[in-house]
Amino acid sequence: MTLNKSVPFKSISEKFKVEGLESPCRIDVYCTENLKNLSRSQLKTGLKSLYVNSQKAKLSRNVQNGDLIELVWDNPIPEYAHPQKLPLNIIYEDENIIVVNKERGMVTHPAGGNWDGTLVNALNYYRLYDSEIRDEFAESLNSLLSEEGGLKNIEKFFLEPYRMGIVHRLDKETSGLIITARNLKTEKLLKSFFKKRAVKKYYLAVLDGVPPKNKGKIKTSVFRSNSDRKKFSVSADLTRGKIAFSAYKVLKSNGKMSLVLFKIYTGRTHQIRLHAKFMGCPVAGDKVYGKKKTGLVKKAGLEKKTDLEKAGMPLMLHAYKLIIPDTVNSKKEFKAPIPNDFKQILIREALC
Repeated sequence: MTLNKSVPFKSISEKFKVEGLESPCRIDVYCTENLKNLSRSQLKTGLKSLYVNSQKAKLSRNVQNGDLIELVWDNPIPEYAHPQKLPLNIIYEDENIIVVNKERGMVTHPAGGNWDGTLVNALNYYRLYDSEIRDEFAESLNSLLSEEGGLKNIEKFFLEPYRMGIVHRLDKETSGLIITARNLKTEKLLKSFFKKRAVKKYYLAVLDGVPPKNKGKIKTSVFRSNSDRKKFSVSADLTRGKIAFSAYKVLKSNGKMSLVLFKIYTGRTHQIRLHAKFMGCPVAGDKVYGKKKTGLVKKAGLEKKTDLEKAGMPLMLHAYKLIIPDTVNSKKEFKAPIPNDFKQILIREALC
């Protein structure tokens, strides 16, 4: 993982005696085996100073029982989502909310493997420097950044450092609407709406195949795959995992692919992708749950591959519409235009 240099690091120091060795051992090997959540590459990249028995040393040096190691390195996990100027498509904003049309490929909030370059990083920059509306979170960020050294009072920072204003999320490769709060009161209210399933969520998807009916409802259980913990499985047996409930309507089909409108009543991880697969027609471009070959219609006379074909099919899933209860004192309904590459495929496959 290579972090943007603008992201703040926390320097960590350790001082300890070597013990428990049966034979001499390299310092980097010993440290990564005995210090929690530290890899050799992280240690090498973030190393600031290293002393053994009060003398400067290299990571390749061997140590033995009784040696005193003094180590300072930069923790590669930032203390908070540092503001970063990134592309951001604002659909709507007022004193309570910001609604974004998230680009495909952007992670919603910082987490393992994606500590910067996320939607939250972009939003924090926008709050501080670009928006004409100053909000509670912007003031808190400004106070944090104005402290000497930037992180002096991070322990007193009362907001979630990686999810300021975030009340729901989208998968990295899913584009579309995300609503975020501008103050703690609205954040709490929006979270309660999502928890009570009071927010109406609609998605547009191109499926690789044709659903068995033009419209219907799908209710299954969803649970982690036993063979791959990063994937999920779906079953008609509702006792096997968490309940996932969706409704769908086929808007148009060419016999091989279908444009489908989904409404989800629950918000399980990969829910639409799993339900599409459950129907036998996975979301086109889904590299995890989809077919190896899509049902794209080959156009007569096209000898050269288009840029889209060369790049591969993107995940054809877009968070199209959100409707929130009107007690937020903001606009109630939002729609996000579909991405250009999504539109290209709809036109090419006669699905619009």
